[in-house]
Amino acid sequence: MLLVHPHLGNGILGWYPRRLILNRFAMSEPSTTPQFHLEARPASGALTRTGGFLTGFTHTLQPYIGCRFGCDYCYVQGLSVHHFQRNGRAWGDYVYPRTGIAEKLSAELARLERRGQLAQTAIFMSSTTDPYQGVERRWALTRACLEALTVCPPGLLVVQTRSPLVARDFDLLGRLGERCWLSFTVETDNDDVRRQLTPNCPAVAQRFDTLRQAMDAEIQVQAAVSPCLPFSTVDQFGALLIAHSHRVVVDTYASGDGNLGRRTAKTAIPAAYAALDLGDWRSEEQARSLYDWLHERIGDRAGWSQDGFTTLARQVTGDATCG
Repeated sequence: MLLVHPHLGNGILGWYPRRLILNRFAMSEPSTTPQFHLEARPASGALTRTGGFLTGFTHTLQPYIGCRFGCDYCYVQGLSVHHFQRNGRAWGDYVYPRTGIAEKLSAELARLERRGQLAQTAIFMSSTTDPYQGVERRWALTRACLEALTVCPPGLLVVQTRSPLVARDFDLLGRLGERCWLSFTVETDNDDVRRQLTPNCPAVAQRFDTLRQAMDAEIQVQAAVSPCLPFSTVDQFGALLIAHSHRVVVDTYASGDGNLGRRTAKTAIPAAYAALDLGDWRSEEQARSLYDWLHERIGDRAGWSQDGFTTLARQVTGDATCG
């Protein structure tokens, strides 16, 4: 079963500049100031209480505001954090490093420890940015936060990224041991799909190599197929995921954007799927087939959407939500 349309990569639309295809039909807000903007902003705090899609986690941690990867499907485009911060710029055209965040984090972790709450704290880093986007090479805010977390380790830290840069910090992730999971996004095993839909993101081969390195470093690895994009075959993609992770979460636009697909409907994704003849972007059939295949082989180590992402946190916090 070939799930990748032949137009991708070398077909009639394969040579078109991506923005020419997407911007013609896009419903998302365009940038009125197209130059990339990087501006340091002092962090007023570090940990943010959370719930909703991340119910079970107690806090999120965002070393940056904005994300240079700028994925067109990213649900953050529909959130107030983007609309308040964009200043006329499109998603992906700005990043604000939150300077001083590691010092704020150290103080907040120490406070949780004094209150006897640290062992029941589950932190998701990050939910509205990628902590290992390119600017991290210069600013190293994520590494500084990890250093603080190794001094006062919470009950759980999940590091969510798609960047091979995370390998730089395997020493710190390793120190956190069983308290830490690396959740690594790999939406497809087909790099033509990746180039067409997320061209600013690392190549598929680089991502699987990073997963292999993490496994070799004895870091707990979760592969996040989120959202599930067109892939080769269930057998092929599924086998790669099992070989390169300890658990897998499969997600879709409809289940995973936090608003039953309505946020995704306002992005460039519907236009892109139509232009590239990828079928119905709302369909969960392919993703469900992959999840079912995985569940048959690895049982509860395969998760679906919200429940899959929050399983690890609920093992630490129960079904607690944060008010």
